[in-house]
Amino acid sequence: MKLASTHIRPRPGAIAAIVGIVAIAGALLSAPMPSRAAATFPDRPITLITPYPPGGSLDAVGRPLAQMFEKATGQSMIIENVGGAGGLIGANKVAKAAADGNTLLLASNGQVTIAPLVYKDMSYDPQTDLVPIVHLVDQTAVLYAGAKSPYKTFADVAAAARNGQEPLQFASTGTGSISHLALELLAQKMGVRFTHVPYRGAAPALQDLAGGQVPLLFTFVGSAKPLTQSGMVRPLAVAATQRLASLPDVPTFAELGYPDVQASVWIGLMAPKGTPADRIGKLSTIVAGILANPDFKKIMADNNMETKGGSVAAFQAMMAADARRWTDLARTVDLASTR
Repeated sequence: MKLASTHIRPRPGAIAAIVGIVAIAGALLSAPMPSRAAATFPDRPITLITPYPPGGSLDAVGRPLAQMFEKATGQSMIIENVGGAGGLIGANKVAKAAADGNTLLLASNGQVTIAPLVYKDMSYDPQTDLVPIVHLVDQTAVLYAGAKSPYKTFADVAAAARNGQEPLQFASTGTGSISHLALELLAQKMGVRFTHVPYRGAAPALQDLAGGQVPLLFTFVGSAKPLTQSGMVRPLAVAATQRLASLPDVPTFAELGYPDVQASVWIGLMAPKGTPADRIGKLSTIVAGILANPDFKKIMADNNMETKGGSVAAFQAMMAADARRWTDLARTVDLASTR
């Protein structure tokens, strides 16, 4: 287990590269009337690249989406899991694909708004190589403590962080992950330091949290659910402004006096730059119908995800706000130096 303490500064151009994505939406908002080709689109199977191995949170969204897409259109949506490099390999494959609407990316923060802050060299540019289609779901980060730790409430964590001789250890699911950024954001807002202990994913981090090797971890309800039910870990606070329906008794950081401690994974559909605007519009309309389907909403709720939807412009605005939040953090924590 490798300990890593980070202290951050953003790479030159990262802010403009991330927030600048918002300009791409302009062309989509002034889309022309659908062409004859768009009227028949989709006319063959769609490939949906999921940039992580099977079985993760993105798969929990992509697979029911694909099933309902086929019901809505009569065309298959084929899931292709392309893992590696924190999701960048899969995102690059979509960025370099034909811009015809037949290859899409099941994207998240990691490949779009956070990647430029973490990776010094990228094989694609989120600003110029990908365009947004629709915001699918959000998944909120939650602070968990191991049952073997002394922390029964967040007040216990805060007291130890301020009064202890050494910085508290915080596990994360990986350097540059939402799990990592959430702990750095909390440290910043509290005015304290934590020792970052990065793991390669949620499973090993949760295993050590339950075993007592590390005391604290930001992760997601679905990942921690089995260990929470068994009493081996306990949720202390939700990184949002509203409580989660699945954790009604767990306070938010806003309730605890830290309204700016908000951290979530967003998941959405994106396409290669140059994809015709009418096809983007057609895909957005089809998926909007799926997001409104009560069966899809229930599947997402059962996976502790909040269904979103909305316009291309709304998706773009959300990504820009997400980019600003993590870019502000990166003025004090040099994520790129840890890679």
